[in-house]
Amino acid sequence: MGCQTATIKHVLCAQSQSQRCYPLAPYVTFPKDGWSSGKGGLLLDTHILPDKLQRCSDDRSWFWWSDAQFLPFNDACLFTTTSVYQPRLYRHWLPVSSIPSGRVLMYDLLSSGQMQCSIFSRTSCSVFPNVNPHPLGKMVAYCGTGEVVVMSTSGDPVYSRSRDICNAVHVHCAIANNGVSFACLKRGMGTFFLESYSLDSIMFCDDSIRCHTVCPGFVPSNNEPNIVVCKFSPDSTLLAGSSNKGYLFVVKRYQLQKLSVVCPDMTSRQLSTAQAFDFCPCSPFQIITLGTSDRQILTVNIDTGQVVVSTETEQNIDCVTFTPDGLFLAVGFHNFDIDIYDSFSLVCVHNIQMSALCQDQLPRVQALAPTVLHLSFTQNGEHLASTSCDGHLRLWRIRRMFSLQEICRDKILTCIAIHRIEELTNVPQKVKHFLQYKYF
Repeated sequence: MGCQTATIKHVLCAQSQSQRCYPLAPYVTFPKDGWSSGKGGLLLDTHILPDKLQRCSDDRSWFWWSDAQFLPFNDACLFTTTSVYQPRLYRHWLPVSSIPSGRVLMYDLLSSGQMQCSIFSRTSCSVFPNVNPHPLGKMVAYCGTGEVVVMSTSGDPVYSRSRDICNAVHVHCAIANNGVSFACLKRGMGTFFLESYSLDSIMFCDDSIRCHTVCPGFVPSNNEPNIVVCKFSPDSTLLAGSSNKGYLFVVKRYQLQKLSVVCPDMTSRQLSTAQAFDFCPCSPFQIITLGTSDRQILTVNIDTGQVVVSTETEQNIDCVTFTPDGLFLAVGFHNFDIDIYDSFSLVCVHNIQMSALCQDQLPRVQALAPTVLHLSFTQNGEHLASTSCDGHLRLWRIRRMFSLQEICRDKILTCIAIHRIEELTNVPQKVKHFLQYKYF
């Protein structure tokens, strides 16, 4: 899994901002033979934090803020992180000091009996933690204590950025598909800052804005948790920021110029949670699907401001995530259930009744915070990782029909690294684009 820091930086120095970045190694598929499927497609239900890191007992009132993300084109490797809080009504939450906050872990999903966990002991976090895999498949980014870090999969820091003279806290970060554009949301001086960086030989700050100048009201709260998210568009040209106060705005990556305020201005609705939106991988930047506070799922064209398709739900929406090919959409709900939708029609094609496993976890549920925190698909969209406020990591097998083309693509990419597809001769460009997941 390891990769020399100098090698990574050499690759990124040659990477174009207008081109997608791909892993240097062949595709590693999920080891299906090593995992038997239980009720509802459940493969794994385990606590996200190993027992040796849990130094005291959970009284079922704790809120576990957790994240889990598969590495690009490596379905057998899952990065996770978590922090534990004692919720307080209309006040900032208190971290549980006896549990390490923001420790980054790596799970090798060899089989149900051989799953290995690597603990990166030098990692920590003072905010709601998240992990962001790099498109190379050799690094992950996280907001650490006093700095934002991009580290290799062996735990070595490759890039880092400490707090500046404003002493603003890094609260969320994102990596673009081009592999060299990086963004971070920071909190300080009574405001949120959005900053863009370039990953080259060093981590260079390109631009910075105060979020409330683009989206009025996008400021930290004094009496509730401040949960914010930033994401790049599939073509790496746009950057979206969201908050748990219902705001969602989009800016251009270059100079962070305002493009639109999607919520509440464009849709006349509030975003359900900070994690309740995602860009559709099938379009360069135009299409965003989001969940609103009035229990609707909307697919919006931010170029025209039109709602392309919508559907109503019975539960509050906690998070929204597309499959890498953009054909399906996973939506986590406040009652712990997860639905899989056809991304074009928003028709539900599969339901995961995780609520059946979580009836005893209802005391943890907070009105102002999500219960299903993060979702992550494997590269072919057949398996899904979920994290929830009970601190559990669960793996699910999704019932999905694959075309012969998709099956062949997986087989080809396990034999040849995707970055070498362009070198193939006598292969039509249309076929190359399909193999490279290029849809625009």
